[in-house]
Amino acid sequence: LAVIALALLLGLGVLPVLRRPGPELSADERELHEVFASVEAEVSSDLVTMLRLRVLELIDRQVPVRDIRAAPTRRVARIAFSNGVVVLARTRTPGDLVPMARAMMVTSVTLASIAVTDNGPVLRFKWNYGHSLEMRAVGLDQAD
Repeated sequence: LAVIALALLLGLGVLPVLRRPGPELSADERELHEVFASVEAEVSSDLVTMLRLRVLELIDRQVPVRDIRAAPTRRVARIAFSNGVVVLARTRTPGDLVPMARAMMVTSVTLASIAVTDNGPVLRFKWNYGHSLEMRAVGLDQAD
């Protein structure tokens, strides 16, 4: 009976599961992980810098969104602006783009702000009557 109770508690996540430590990394493997981490941080920083340069102009000039297209990656959309700038962005949940797409048919949708968070840059789009949508920017793309 005690074994069954313990199994239930572990299965429900009430008690923490004891895990064996992973295999020790060699000095070369640790160094390689550090190099990859530094390159990733540098690339991420460069992306944010390039994105900010492009996006600040869109915000200042209130350039409207012209088109929303699918990107090759799941749950990523190409947001094309009327000046030719294309941003790759991801919504928090599927279907979040529907209100923005509907709004584009009757009014102008523009970029209101960019905020850099721990999860990456977040773009906030706005349209009539205080409606808005936040999306996480994942990169820049070229106009087709």
